[in-house]
Amino acid sequence: MKMNPRLVRLFQCGARLLLFLALSRTDLAVAATGGSAAAAPSPVIDTARVEAKRVVNVLAADAMFGRGNGTPELGKARDAIRQWLKDAGASPGHDGAWTQKFEGPNGMELENVVGRVEGSGDEWIVVGAHYDHLGIGREGENTGRVFPGADDNAFGVAALLHVVKCFAAEKDLKRDVVFVAFAGEEIGLLGSRAFVAAEPAPKSLPVAMINLDTIGRLEKERLVVFGSGTAVEFPAILTGVNFGFGFDLALNSEGAGASDHTPFFEHGVPVLHFFTGANADYHRPSDTADKVDVDGLVRVADFVAELALHLAGDVAPLAFVPAGADKIASRSGGGAPRRVSLGTIPDFAREKGGVRLQGVMPNSAAEEAGLETGDVIIAIGDAPIDTIDDFQAALAAHAPGDRVEIQFTRAGFTKSTDAVLRERK
Repeated sequence: MKMNPRLVRLFQCGARLLLFLALSRTDLAVAATGGSAAAAPSPVIDTARVEAKRVVNVLAADAMFGRGNGTPELGKARDAIRQWLKDAGASPGHDGAWTQKFEGPNGMELENVVGRVEGSGDEWIVVGAHYDHLGIGREGENTGRVFPGADDNAFGVAALLHVVKCFAAEKDLKRDVVFVAFAGEEIGLLGSRAFVAAEPAPKSLPVAMINLDTIGRLEKERLVVFGSGTAVEFPAILTGVNFGFGFDLALNSEGAGASDHTPFFEHGVPVLHFFTGANADYHRPSDTADKVDVDGLVRVADFVAELALHLAGDVAPLAFVPAGADKIASRSGGGAPRRVSLGTIPDFAREKGGVRLQGVMPNSAAEEAGLETGDVIIAIGDAPIDTIDDFQAALAAHAPGDRVEIQFTRAGFTKSTDAVLRERK
């Protein structure tokens, strides 16, 4: 009986991961903390989850003080990631260096961490995840509190490393696979912009870019993939890969977004951003490692590994589509800064027809106004709401303390309520 090649590769990925962990001489926690080595995890079948959890526990530890840009702790994270990439079987980035230096605001020195697995041709793809976060709160109720950044984005880094391990023993790649841990994402996508701007010849730009950002809260098997419309081939490829996983794929066609895939998209590269949905802990001190779904993370990482194996092994070019190019300014910080919060958790996979609420933050303006999960916001004041960009633009036009009318639908009926907007933390 002939086995499905996809299942064979997934089995090989798991086998390589177990071999890597059995032979590795460097405990991941030791790489970052200098502590004593831990005993080998048992049972063996749980190793992938144990390793993912260990990476997150290191990066999201209180001792990392939120991995703020320009801090010594971000440097420690950089050094740990470089060692993890090396241990996983990657080589230095395709310009021969493990890191790429660039300048942040006020002369801040920052570095991307770059590894690669070599293919036989001149083309390449990128798999990336940012490793910086918000650091320590400087004002208001969060003054002095650590923002651990577990879901955003220590788990993205853990998934990135898992994918590297799946590639380490590949011998039949047509394209290089370059793995990048970006700095500067939280202060304007600086690392990914620097990476795209400095891309060395003759490699030129990649064939595709896969971004792993905020993927640690898989719920009800729902996996959101932004950018599915940026290549003609993406919907069919994603559907095909999903046959072996059974996720509830929510495909959003647009390539513009507030994460590290956007600079690649701006330069005509097909992009995919994997995302497991917004949650009440986003950009808060409560985004801790204990709340993240490790089992779900490993499954998402396996999906990404299978997708990347396909893209790296298939010589056919992708046909770029500028889906969502008109949204780049508003999604990547080009619009007016938003100073207010309504306290909602939108369904980012819904592209049109109003903003559906996946949740409502406790003690928020939305809760006070009586909004509930499942409501669809269709207007804020005089501004009609069709997309998430309309929603953000409408809020950006207001100041803290403004009272606005919210029109929404619930169970087929149109309703309205007043909300007093609060300062965005």
